[in-house]
Amino acid sequence: MNKLFLEKIILGNSLANYILAVLFLSLVFLIIKIFDKFILKKIDSFIEKFSNSFSSLVKEIVKKRIYPLLYLFSFYLIFLNLKTSNQISQFLNLVLMFLTVIFTVLAVLDLISYSLKKYWSKKLQSEEQQKLLSITLFIVKSFIWIIALLFILDNLNIQIKGLITGLGVGGVAIAFAAQNILSDLFNYFTIFFDKPFAIGDFIITGDYRGTIEHIGLKTTRIRSLSGEQLIIANTDLVNSRINNYQRMEQRRINFSFGLTYNTSLVNLKKVPLIVEEIINSVEKTKFDRAHFAEYAPFSLVFQVVYYVQASDYKIYMDLQQQINFKLKERFEELGVSFAFPTQTIYLENQNQFENN
Repeated sequence: MNKLFLEKIILGNSLANYILAVLFLSLVFLIIKIFDKFILKKIDSFIEKFSNSFSSLVKEIVKKRIYPLLYLFSFYLIFLNLKTSNQISQFLNLVLMFLTVIFTVLAVLDLISYSLKKYWSKKLQSEEQQKLLSITLFIVKSFIWIIALLFILDNLNIQIKGLITGLGVGGVAIAFAAQNILSDLFNYFTIFFDKPFAIGDFIITGDYRGTIEHIGLKTTRIRSLSGEQLIIANTDLVNSRINNYQRMEQRRINFSFGLTYNTSLVNLKKVPLIVEEIINSVEKTKFDRAHFAEYAPFSLVFQVVYYVQASDYKIYMDLQQQINFKLKERFEELGVSFAFPTQTIYLENQNQFENN
């Protein structure tokens, strides 16, 4: 009686086959539950010792990507052992292929997104860099989904050679039409990775100078010293010479001054020592040299070189001002005068000229 009951045919399959299918699904479900509770937990604990974030990623991929695939394959194996029409079999094959590609792509994208975000987290300093991360992820995801779509179309026996050729020709045409935009975009990536400057840096490029305010996908905005905003294409910036003053560890200063010709030799010899003493007394400066350089038309010229241990221009000007004040004070104490353009005219007696 039981044998007859199990051999009862429903939709082309015996009741025994349906019971075996249910038992198989239950077994798969049980195995996954055991793996999830014991083995995955141990794997997660082991990985967590090295990286909490990667441990969370592995757990998420296994639960959201691998488990659904295992259930799909289980259903597929069941239907292989059941008698179904060719249309249903073909439909199930397509569904399995389609979902397998989707879950596989999602797992790959999870790994890529994690890797890029991990790499970027060491470099992120501004919203612009966060924007670049989003753009990069969008490009990578789009590329992978296009490959997945072509794979699906190829398995559906759709001729994709013409499509690929059309995409190639269309891509070339679009790239040619938007070459300036693409050039600026790629140079934005160059600026990001090579970092010739960053927001807040004071730069000089060509005839322009100012502080970087914004680095965009196509242009970079610079606030000039006179107040206006300069908008320069990224391509122009990358292809030009850039002086980045923000990255100066020290600023070399070369200045000169002149003393009057009536300065005595004794005092002239004291001047380099006085200059060295003054510069060494000012913070954030390092004395290099001071010399009596030349006999100029109106003065005895001294040249001085020292270093400012800062890149900020305002700091340099404050220090130079201190040095100038102290030079003026010391020279007044010494009785030495700074020179200025003068001219001496000698007049000869007119009567003596006529006698001669």
